[in-house]
Amino acid sequence: AAYTVYEKNWFCSECKHENYARRPRCLRCRAPKVQAPDALVYSKTNEGSKWREALDPSTNKIYYYHIESQETQWERPKEMGAAPHSTGWFGRGQAGHDNSNKYEDLNTKYLARPARKQIEAMPNRNTRMEGANEYNIWYDKYIGDHWDNTKEKDPAEHRCCLETDAGHTKADKIGKANKFFCLHFARGGCARGAGCNYFHRLPTMADELRLGMLHDCFGRERHATDRDDMSGTGNFMRNSRTLYVGGLKSKSMTEDVIMSAFVEWGEVENVNIVHRLAVAFVRYRHRTSAEFAKEAMGNQALEGDEILSIKWAMDDPNPVAKQAAQRADADAVVAMLKSRNISTAPAPFEYPEGYHIQPSKKQKTTDPSTMYPDTNDQYTAALEDDKAAALLSYAVEDDGAAE
Repeated sequence: AAYTVYEKNWFCSECKHENYARRPRCLRCRAPKVQAPDALVYSKTNEGSKWREALDPSTNKIYYYHIESQETQWERPKEMGAAPHSTGWFGRGQAGHDNSNKYEDLNTKYLARPARKQIEAMPNRNTRMEGANEYNIWYDKYIGDHWDNTKEKDPAEHRCCLETDAGHTKADKIGKANKFFCLHFARGGCARGAGCNYFHRLPTMADELRLGMLHDCFGRERHATDRDDMSGTGNFMRNSRTLYVGGLKSKSMTEDVIMSAFVEWGEVENVNIVHRLAVAFVRYRHRTSAEFAKEAMGNQALEGDEILSIKWAMDDPNPVAKQAAQRADADAVVAMLKSRNISTAPAPFEYPEGYHIQPSKKQKTTDPSTMYPDTNDQYTAALEDDKAAALLSYAVEDDGAAE
């Protein structure tokens, strides 16, 4: 579906300076922005392609099919172009890259060996006795958590290297009793290795379907709203797939550098760099990949001595981006309804004004008469007329007898 919506840069009518679409005034001469009628452009790059999007009802994931050859695949075809700037709830994937089984194949290779101990002993400086202080279930914080002002300002001591650290653990042998991933492994500091009770590998699409929305891939509870600082486990009311990456420096603010650093943890769908603010937004195809990357890249460096600040990205306030996300979700929902043989055509009739559908009630199966709806109200007026006619007939007979 061609639903990409974006806003073009505009040129000042006074000084001819090119300005970003979000600027209400010219950066050079401060002249007001003139609202052009063609400011909104709807991308039509996909109209010539024979590939279409479809939604798998069993996984609620987007896949692609060819309308002529009936070929299906998980990867976004190169002919469809890059994924839209805002894809809403459902991930579309990176165009032209064979990522369907890439991370599953990597996990197969890693699980053929035991997991390595990343450090010799677990540090105890980050431990605390649970229950000693009051716990806020809304923000997932204990009293005193905000006292450490140096948190997330010091560089990370360890870093996870999948090529040397990943492997099978007790979680792979026990079965489905434990289904979460090791948080210390993602941060590069697990001292248990093969004896760990959690997974030491990458999360995949199958893991996301198994975990659900109420917990992240590490087993921590997600909440109804995001924290004020957009850190923590995220919000289960939205499919958090975009990471805010702050603390970038000039030599690391390139798409290739950021892509190579974050694609290690999962399929990256889009990288958007804001040079003016020295930040970037990395969007993954799957939520669990973003959760793993958030912990793995926190306080790490790319190519210099920067300290990355990784948080959850807020929703894009741009109304054009909101429109694109709503259109993307609507297209996916329509595709899901069609896959379940549900008609999307409008009904040929309309209900009367003020009509309310009666709520369904649990009916007894012992009495067959209860299987039918109560239609007594439809005959109330007719019954009243019959009673009045009967009384009138009695009055006529009495008058005849009196004569």
